[in-house]
Amino acid sequence: MSKLSGTENLRILLDSIVPLPAEEWRLLEATLRPCVFAKNEALIETGAHEAIIHFLRLGLVRYFYLTEDGTEHNHTFAGEESLVGCFPVLAGAESCPFTVEALEPTHTLRIGPEVVRAFASRHPCWNQLWIRLVEHVALRKAAREQSFLLDSVEQRYRRFLTDHADLAHRIPQYHIASWLGITPVALSRIRKRINHG
Repeated sequence: MSKLSGTENLRILLDSIVPLPAEEWRLLEATLRPCVFAKNEALIETGAHEAIIHFLRLGLVRYFYLTEDGTEHNHTFAGEESLVGCFPVLAGAESCPFTVEALEPTHTLRIGPEVVRAFASRHPCWNQLWIRLVEHVALRKAAREQSFLLDSVEQRYRRFLTDHADLAHRIPQYHIASWLGITPVALSRIRKRINHG
């Protein structure tokens, strides 16, 4: 983990997306609220109507969809120094279609929905930032759909290990299996094949 403070790391991340004028950053920094979530606690619930964004200072989360019969389907994972939130709501959706849940004790800096709303009219950098975040999510979603249509399960698993090299060992295998769309038993067979191949 970086030796910089959480706010410094957030500033670096935001500036890498859209450079923020010093005054705009100072205003945002004053609104940040530290939050702590226990393992299995939701940062954002399915059905939430507010555009909340969390910067992960420490911890690990998963995004998952819940079917009517109670089955969970993992969509993605995020670790330290990531921005997590319901970006569909940021883009105009009425409510959040998934839950964001802590897989470990997780510490965040929270950007509240009132900030997202108020800052959008303050300076062009904020609208540029929100648009870039939504674009990033859309591109990632398209890449995932392409992979599901064109790649074998083993190829998807190998790509997962590459793309999440810093997180894979922290994520339970049954959650990875859910992300791949297979059973834990099927994932176990793939892992054995890779390890003995």
